[in-house]
Amino acid sequence: MKTLLLCLLIFCVGVISIPLHAEKIELAPFCQALVGQWRGEASRPQGVPKTITIDAICSADRRQLIISVSEHASHHLSETWWFRQADFQVELLYFNGVDDDKRQQFSLYQEGEGFSLLGKGMVKQRPALIQLRFDPRDTGWLWLQNVQYLDHDDDGYQLYRALAFIPAGGVEP
Repeated sequence: MKTLLLCLLIFCVGVISIPLHAEKIELAPFCQALVGQWRGEASRPQGVPKTITIDAICSADRRQLIISVSEHASHHLSETWWFRQADFQVELLYFNGVDDDKRQQFSLYQEGEGFSLLGKGMVKQRPALIQLRFDPRDTGWLWLQNVQYLDHDDDGYQLYRALAFIPAGGVEP
């Protein structure tokens, strides 16, 4: 598992983009796909992977998804990602108990079995395009948090952080 995550971090730092055949969707299919208890690892590029647990709870109407990650990348406190369907956008409220809460609007796309949320916001006090990409794996998901800073002349997204999801009762590949 560590080898897989580290290899992905090394190879994904380059350009990551949404293929032209991605379809804009509402939150319900994304919510259904991620609901459950997970375990795995989280890391930033050149960072030390941290063992994490993840709980993903979907509301009965599938218009809200809460993802709770046991540890933040920079400290030991948990972090919560609350996705809500809001008209034709997905609203995200992110909080970790240390930093100010963050609100963000995203468009949600599905490509095959994977999902990608795209939005514009601030990362490390810099304007950025933000991509939260969920790629299916044999035993779960790989969540890539990508950023493209708008105050820098880059051609694509850079990996900001990766989280590997394995079913809590599953076996590591």
